[in-house]
Amino acid sequence: MKKFILIAFLGLIISCSNMQNSDYEGNLEIAKEWFEVFVTEDFDALTEFYADEVEFQSAFYGGPIMNREETLNYLKGWQDAMEGITWEAENYLPGADPETGMPNGSVRMYGYWSGTNSASGKSFRALWYHYLTFDDNGKIINGGDFGDATGLMMAVAPDQE
Repeated sequence: MKKFILIAFLGLIISCSNMQNSDYEGNLEIAKEWFEVFVTEDFDALTEFYADEVEFQSAFYGGPIMNREETLNYLKGWQDAMEGITWEAENYLPGADPETGMPNGSVRMYGYWSGTNSASGKSFRALWYHYLTFDDNGKIINGGDFGDATGLMMAVAPDQE
């Protein structure tokens, strides 16, 4: 009985411990750098973050899973449509493999995007969620945006006359 209690106790300790993937800290720094580069609107520098093979989820209603070229066009569209873009991080969190639930070195983040629509001059501030998964070279291979992209674009669109 003592062995059972000891094993159960050890199992509880291990299951409650803060297990972390060893790649998380490095990938977290890359993710933070990605946001720093995005707001500068240096598109060429932004492209360097992505691996050749990428799957990225658009935030627009019915948005597809995009490949590298589509992802870069999507990001360029945001940069072209907005000025004075800022990112205010609320939280960075470790991600988990969707199949195993185990930490996989990916990074999830919540925060506020702010800026001004280039065409209308209308400002915005919106809460978004992002996730990024990296390969062994620190390149983004998977990611996505979650926020009301369609609502945001409608809110800052030029007024109809």
